[in-house]
Amino acid sequence: MSIAQLSSKSYRYIFAGGGMSALSLVYYLSKSSLSKEPMLIIDPSSKSENDKTWCYWSDKPEEFDALAQKSWKNLWFHGPNGKSIALDIAPFQYHKIRSIDWYSFIKKQLSLFPNIEFLQAEVLDIIPENKGARVLSTSGEFIASDKVFDSYSPYPCEINNPQHLKQHFLGWEIECHFPIFKSDAVHLFDFRVAQGKECEFMYILPISSTKALFEYTFFSAQVREPNFYQDKIKSYLHAYYNLGEEDYQIKEEEKGIIPMCLDSRQKQKIAENILRIGTSGGFVKASTGYSFLRTQRINQALVKELEKDQTNHLVIPANRFKIWLDKVFLQVLLEQSVAGSDVFEALFQKNKGHKMLRFLDEKTNFWEDLSLMVSVPPLPFIKAVYHLISSSK
Repeated sequence: MSIAQLSSKSYRYIFAGGGMSALSLVYYLSKSSLSKEPMLIIDPSSKSENDKTWCYWSDKPEEFDALAQKSWKNLWFHGPNGKSIALDIAPFQYHKIRSIDWYSFIKKQLSLFPNIEFLQAEVLDIIPENKGARVLSTSGEFIASDKVFDSYSPYPCEINNPQHLKQHFLGWEIECHFPIFKSDAVHLFDFRVAQGKECEFMYILPISSTKALFEYTFFSAQVREPNFYQDKIKSYLHAYYNLGEEDYQIKEEEKGIIPMCLDSRQKQKIAENILRIGTSGGFVKASTGYSFLRTQRINQALVKELEKDQTNHLVIPANRFKIWLDKVFLQVLLEQSVAGSDVFEALFQKNKGHKMLRFLDEKTNFWEDLSLMVSVPPLPFIKAVYHLISSSK
């Protein structure tokens, strides 16, 4: 992957934004029949820092399993009233990838292709043409003769809008001065921290007996001040591990805001000149915030369609029933007629762990989805359905 020269202004594909989704797509293109096409990736970051953690689960080998820092075969769920459930997730495994390891691998792969160029710059605008599009950046103007893949444009979820749910979080990877953690299982949801009806939980990835990632997460419309999340993690470490601030070091910190509102824009067809990808394109599952493996699958399918050269397929195939389930679930969280922790507790108490992972990964069938819906508190979901039907009239 070479550094773009300003004299090279025309490419078949331009990637406006070079995050995980864009780099994944370029990676799969480099392994396809389109590998020799001129491509340009524009992003302000050199991707040389460990700025994110990506996790996913699967019951079969996946493309980047070898990059996992750690994998687990066991999960825990902790309910708001202190009841803990050990989840049987076989044949699934849960994987954790450090972004710096993934970036390094991808950049090494793409460096083998002189036709794939990287430009460290800000994207300013994307202008559609009759064929292709123009991308304006702080380092010049570039032409895409075929398509621009846009992960630069914002997703239609407003930070201060009380009707727009967000997943907002702060994560600390800490190293303790003495062995204290059991590293054989992930704590997927710990709702013992839940104080009200907003959906809040701790997520713990123990890497070794002395090192673990603690991530305090909210599913709500209101974003808090930074010290709120910091105090929550400190309190949790003290309450459940008897750790004071002098007992550990914060090795890394990550934070973010992920949209949890559904995209009401028209579905994208692959034949369009400008395709939104990543968060901008709705690749993040609205009801959970998980994106890594979903993004890989969408991009793999997208490359197969691009190889056909002419296709009228959607970028993300529409499953109306799954979309409707997400709408109902998000409406329940928004209305707060029941605590989000109670909804998750009902789901995990009454269903096997592997079934829940398949459901969260959109791999369950219609009848399995219905059986899962029967296990949640009925009244809040009936009210949410009624609200959605009424508002659509």
